[in-house]
Amino acid sequence: MPRFDPQQLLTFARRLLIALGSSEENADAVADHLVDANLAGHDSHGVLRLLQYSQHVAEGRIAPAAQPRVLRETDTTLLLDGNLAWGQVVAGRAIEAAVERARRHAVSAVAVRNCYHVGRVGVYPRMAARQGFVAQVLCNGHGVGRVAPWGAAEARLATNPIAIAVPTRGEPVLVDITTSVVAEGKVRVARLAGKQVPEGWILDGEGRPTTNPEDLYAGGTILPFGGREGHKGYGLSVVVDLLGGLLSGAGAGFLTETIGNGLFIQVTDPAAFAERDEFLDRVDEFIAYLKSARTKPGVEEILLPGEPELRTEARRRNEGIEIDAGTIEKLDALARERGVEPLSSMSG
Repeated sequence: MPRFDPQQLLTFARRLLIALGSSEENADAVADHLVDANLAGHDSHGVLRLLQYSQHVAEGRIAPAAQPRVLRETDTTLLLDGNLAWGQVVAGRAIEAAVERARRHAVSAVAVRNCYHVGRVGVYPRMAARQGFVAQVLCNGHGVGRVAPWGAAEARLATNPIAIAVPTRGEPVLVDITTSVVAEGKVRVARLAGKQVPEGWILDGEGRPTTNPEDLYAGGTILPFGGREGHKGYGLSVVVDLLGGLLSGAGAGFLTETIGNGLFIQVTDPAAFAERDEFLDRVDEFIAYLKSARTKPGVEEILLPGEPELRTEARRRNEGIEIDAGTIEKLDALARERGVEPLSSMSG
């Protein structure tokens, strides 16, 4: 597959976002986020999302030049209206506000509604953890449904991710998971590449297991995580809708036609409970304890949540980012339509 330097993808994404009506500041924020996802190995949330974004701009589902506004606030809480601006811009402002409140008051909670797709959710708690704070983000999807309630054969829920980050003396420990067995974007990647998906990911419109990604987009569903115990992923997804969607006022599932994300963010200063160095000493000890576990055959070392992405990023910065031919073809067509240099012309 063709490989691209991260800067090439940034330039392409930025130009296309500006052509879609974004300010330079907003285009920078969204482009950085998309390429960061590609670097981390989460291509489902990378530059291929520009195809979806362009369609939704044309349909009026995104206001590319808009900015979020405050609806309600206290010293420790905030409710933001995203004004259908780029989700990456809105969520970035939300986590910044949450950190600032936690810096002053030890804890904070921020909710967001009317927010377009925020992308890879783990980026936001990681931003807080790199500044020394513990952060968690519940992100619901509404106006779209890909996941069936446990035991159902039709969708009512989105993939509803949860991300939590804890500071260390190095990079944060970052857990970033969907409450479904897989993010919808990973099925989309397989579809664009003309590949099958693994067994246990999706069901067709009749509720039967399938490996054909086209079946998801023909009335099928993604399974909640947990396999035979999928009621666990389903239960977490319901909580994400209740807090990220209903508490924020964003809505949930098909109860609203507006496509976007609702957020519920909590940020905590560890210094409220222990001296900062004391807490970090405990974290260091725990990390060493985990990594000292005897490995099973075929496993070289124990990795922390977030470490695989960091290693993928280091490799891709050195080797380049692979983009499949099907995605490049569609991005090139979109670029020509918008008067932007095609991505294929930038490949090394």
